[in-house]
Amino acid sequence: MLLKRIQLSLFNLLFFSVLTTQVIIAQQSLVPDEPQPLSLQETIEIAKESSPLSRSARYALIASEWRYKSFSADLLPGLSLEGNAPNYRRAFRENFNPDGSTSLIYSQQSNATVGLTVNQSIMPTGGNLSVSSGISRLGIFASENTYLWSSSPLVLGYTQPLFQFNNLKWRNRIEPLQLQIAQKRYVESMEELSLTVTQRYFDVLLSKINLDIAEFNVAVNDSIYNISTGRYNVGNIAENDLLQSELQLRNAESSLTQANINYNQQLNSFRLLLGLNPDTPIDVEVPEEVPDFHVDEHLALRMARQNNSTALNFDMQTLEAERNLDMAVKQSSFSATVQANFGLNQTSENFNDLYSDPLNQQFMTLNFQVPIFNWGKQRAEVNFAKNTRRQVADDIAYEQAQFDLQVQNIVAEFLQLREQVLLAELSEGIADRRYQVSRNRYRIGQIDITNLFIAQNERDAALRSYIQAIRNYWISVYNLRRLTLYDFEEDTMIQHDL
Repeated sequence: MLLKRIQLSLFNLLFFSVLTTQVIIAQQSLVPDEPQPLSLQETIEIAKESSPLSRSARYALIASEWRYKSFSADLLPGLSLEGNAPNYRRAFRENFNPDGSTSLIYSQQSNATVGLTVNQSIMPTGGNLSVSSGISRLGIFASENTYLWSSSPLVLGYTQPLFQFNNLKWRNRIEPLQLQIAQKRYVESMEELSLTVTQRYFDVLLSKINLDIAEFNVAVNDSIYNISTGRYNVGNIAENDLLQSELQLRNAESSLTQANINYNQQLNSFRLLLGLNPDTPIDVEVPEEVPDFHVDEHLALRMARQNNSTALNFDMQTLEAERNLDMAVKQSSFSATVQANFGLNQTSENFNDLYSDPLNQQFMTLNFQVPIFNWGKQRAEVNFAKNTRRQVADDIAYEQAQFDLQVQNIVAEFLQLREQVLLAELSEGIADRRYQVSRNRYRIGQIDITNLFIAQNERDAALRSYIQAIRNYWISVYNLRRLTLYDFEEDTMIQHDL
């Protein structure tokens, strides 16, 4: 009996020594060349600066701003220069004689024109006001060359559609709203990027934890297998316990290989998201603090309706439906166009007399179109637009209710997740302590190897659950920011500049 106790003590001492040595070696092997761990906030800032997704969001906003500038230019006067370079024509042409006969005359001539026009669109009425000035020269080449000059020193023109669709007026309502949507979407895109980085950050962290657990388990199970081999050789344990310890070691080695593959894949994907080079050293760490702040449901709902682009998209859908209905009604009814011009003109063979005593010129035309019969096409188009507008109104009401419910669910989830983090942290501490106790009891022979492995697996599961609880909490934080564009921790609006 005394001999067995001595053997048991020696095996326990050897087990503890080998186990401690293996763990220290495993830990020291990770120390050289380890990169400085990045916090969650640091990786988010890196992504905002260099991620391909952040650059894409910036370019989308810049494109929308240029589009709005293009529309704004349509509201201002436009200056254009028109004309044609001197052309030359040499051919026979028909000539009608006074007696009714026709003869062919060989002629050579050239023509050149140039004109300057200022156009101004009249948004409330849909009309167009123009001011122009031009000059032309006709050259006739015969036995004696002749040049005829014609000028229009000043011509005022106005074109007014009647009972027609005013596209510029509708654009004046839609284009500013589109710019606002683009600005909101840019802020949302940056917050969506923060949310994506948070998800990937904890994916990397969890794969790193799994790798650390796998490395630790290989070292521990290798020591346990060596101790079990010694105990089996002296007859202290059955062969079944030895095989179980060996199987646990082989499973741990397999898990280590898979954990290493998963960690490298997650790390490479994370570098790509951050816009870093594939060989950039990077590491992550468990966030030391979990922010604790209160979120009021009514405030969150009001901020979401006020700030999120979804509400503006509802306004855009309503405007587009009303525009389409107005277009269908105007195109199916009577329409006309009034065009009036007034100006001065003069002709002369001498260029110096071209602007002397100019003559008046004016004209007015009225063009109209009245649909009479087209097999009910106009009525069908109008009814289609009316029912589309009703459909859009119902869709918006349902989508608005869904959006409000989504915000309420996110707030309710957020209020519960911090409590889950605290419980998961407490459970992780208990599981780790239980494993330490179980390991010490196995070392002195008070429990079998099965109970030790159970405690080890429960400790690993508790650690993973703790990391997952932190992950869910941070995802909820950035999901709430994305929906409301409001920082509840700082009690301020979220803004992102280009």
